Amino acid sequence: MKITSAILLSVFLTAAQDAPRPDQWHGLALNTSSPSDASGLGAPTSDKPERLIIPQVGKWFEQDVSRKPILRRMEFKEIEGFKNVDLFFSGDHLVAIRLFFAKPLNTEALKNIYGLDFKPYTGRAEAGIDEFSRLANPAPQGYPVLYSLVAAAEKSVVIASVDNGGVGDSLKAHLGLDLGGGYPGKVTAVTLVSRSLEDHKGADLLK
Repeated sequence: MKITSAILLSVFLTAAQDAPRPDQWHGLALNTSSPSDASGLGAPTSDKPERLIIPQVGKWFEQDVSRKPILRRMEFKEIEGFKNVDLFFSGDHLVAIRLFFAKPLNTEALKNIYGLDFKPYTGRAEAGIDEFSRLANPAPQGYPVLYSLVAAAEKSVVIASVDNGGVGDSLKAHLGLDLGGGYPGKVTAVTLVSRSLEDHKGADLLK
């Protein structure tokens, strides 16, 4: 019985380690992995300083990363299942992972994949990360052609870019098309952003 229990525990732990995590991808971990750790992906097609454009909720993070090319971006194009993959490093630490899918994902799959509560974001990021997470349901009255589904984890924020089929659901409703349950559209890309990039500018003044 003890041997069986040990085997089951080992299987469970292995499965847990292999499961997708909101701060990791292909063995690369936010805040921990270095550029050399990406060698298993092959040679990058591009490796240069670049801005990190964070879809819609960029206000939650340090503004310099989106305004100036201060992060090192390594781009990979020949990875199965992806159009391309971007890794962003601050110094020697991975701070963001952007995955562009070869085939879009269903929006409802996100919660099953990451175990997080994804919520739609279509307006300006007036609320902070934690405040947004506490909102009961910030769902908009209608969904535009492009919008984001956002979820916060302990070490990262996951931002899914959604293509709503080429037209907004207001037009679909006008045409009498059934939107069905859940969030409309398909996930074309996912960005994992380290919470180390949250905007804390001025903190030294408040100590």
